[in-house]
Amino acid sequence: MTTHSLDDLRREIDEIDDAIHDLIKRRADIVKHVAGAKKGSALPIRPAREASMLRRLHGRHGGSFPLSALARMWHEMIAAFTMTQATYRIAVFADPDHHTLWDLARDQFGSQTPMSAMETRREVVQQVLSGNADVGVLPPPEESEDKPWWTQLAVAGAPVIVQRMPFAGVGNVRGVPAEAVAVANLDLEPTGKDISYLVFATAEPLSRGTLVGKLEAIGLKGVLLASLEQNGEWLHLAQIDDFVGTADDRVMKLVDSGIAVSAKVIGAYAQPIAVKGGQPA
Repeated sequence: MTTHSLDDLRREIDEIDDAIHDLIKRRADIVKHVAGAKKGSALPIRPAREASMLRRLHGRHGGSFPLSALARMWHEMIAAFTMTQATYRIAVFADPDHHTLWDLARDQFGSQTPMSAMETRREVVQQVLSGNADVGVLPPPEESEDKPWWTQLAVAGAPVIVQRMPFAGVGNVRGVPAEAVAVANLDLEPTGKDISYLVFATAEPLSRGTLVGKLEAIGLKGVLLASLEQNGEWLHLAQIDDFVGTADDRVMKLVDSGIAVSAKVIGAYAQPIAVKGGQPA
C-alpha cells in the first residue's frame, strides 16, 4: 500500500482547494450570463431551483462530511452569486425571544445579504407589501396568534410563502430550535415534493372535520391550521400536501361548487430534507 507523507497530503489538499476555487470562478462567469438572460428580473432568488439543487446533492452525497454543513456552504455560495445579479433586502421577525429566526435567515440568505429585524410578524409582511423589503422571514402560521399574519396574504397583490427553513439541517442557532418561512413576490414553482397553503372563506362556521372532508373530496388533502371570523365570513387556513398553483383547477372548484365564497393560494414550498445529526435521517 502506498504511503504518503504529511507534506504530500497537504500539497494534494492545496491542489483540491485550487480546483474548487477555479470552479467557483467558472460558476461566477456563468452566473453573469444567467443574469443577462433574466433581463432584469426584479428578485433573483429561485427557492424551487435551489431546493432541487440541494436534493440532487443530497442524492449523491456520502462519507463523513455532514450534509447540513454542505448545505450551509451551498446556501452561502448561492446567496453570494445571487447578490451579484441584484441587491435585495430581508426583513426578519427577531424580537428578544426569537433570535433563532435571524440565524436561520442568515444561514439561508448568506452573510452578505442586508437584513433588518422587525418586532412583530405583521410588520415583517408589511415591509414586503410596502417594498421596503424583498423577502420576509417569520414563523410558520400558528392557530394561537391573536392577529395572524397570514391574513395579510389573502388579498390581491400580496406576497406568497415561497420557502421553509431550515431546508437541509441547521447550524448553531441561538435560542430554542425553530422553523421559519419566507414570503416574497415570486411566482410559485413546483419541485415534485411540496407543501402549499390555501386560504378560503365560508359564509358559515363549519367544523374542522367537515372542512377537511370537503377539501379532500376535490383533491386537496391536508390539514386545517386555523379558522377565524372576519368581515362577516369565516376565514380558514389549510395546509395541503401537494403543490397547488395560484390558478389550480381544484381551487376554482372549491368556489364553483359552493363550498367556499372565495379562495386564494398564499404559498407553496419544497418539503425540507430530513436531517438528523448533520446527515439525512
